[in-house]
Amino acid sequence: LPDLQRDMKFILALWEALLDDGIGLIGDALERLRNPPRRQPEFGSADIEYGVSLFLALEHSSEDAFHKTRAATLARHPEDDIPSLHRVKKIISDLSGVTSIIKDMCIDSCVAFVGPYTELDECPMCQKPRYDPIKLRLSGGRVKQPQQVFHTFPIGPQLQALWQHPDSARQMHYRRRRMQEIIEQLECNDGLPIAYDDIITGSSDLDAVRHGRIKPEDMVLVTYIG
Repeated sequence: LPDLQRDMKFILALWEALLDDGIGLIGDALERLRNPPRRQPEFGSADIEYGVSLFLALEHSSEDAFHKTRAATLARHPEDDIPSLHRVKKIISDLSGVTSIIKDMCIDSCVAFVGPYTELDECPMCQKPRYDPIKLRLSGGRVKQPQQVFHTFPIGPQLQALWQHPDSARQMHYRRRRMQEIIEQLECNDGLPIAYDDIITGSSDLDAVRHGRIKPEDMVLVTYIG
């Protein structure tokens, strides 16, 4: 019963969530979600563009690889103003609008201190303290530094970012184009698709389009809960 009550609290928290509840995106990030930019972002300088390109090229490498490559470049071109790794991440976040929501979590990753756990000072599973006990004690309880945090990247800004570049924007129209092709196939093939080669050839998507639940301008997000 306690587990069921806890789960219901989480379900209700999700059901009642609002953009303005102060839990998720706030400030400029929330304003940008509501009013996304209407033009392609610009780097502003060749040095910034190089720094971002370097970061993306080393996507699967260590941070040390970025630092060393940047240092080697600056040794050859000391007049350049190649941004640091920290600055590059900030630039990418500013240009794309994709930012993280940071929340406290158990040091052993048992739970996140959200929903019914928001006000807890220790993990409900392992009872380990939420905050660094040494800093908490030395500060007389004033400094509450979480022992661990986790980052959530909301899907909204990520979807909006895909519309900011011509290539990804064209890809975002795939479902609309493909659905029109499938509908034309159905009309010419006794109501049957030529091949079931795409998720949107399924009856669920086709029925949603036919009944207006999915409109041409809609984005469709598919999730799976295992």
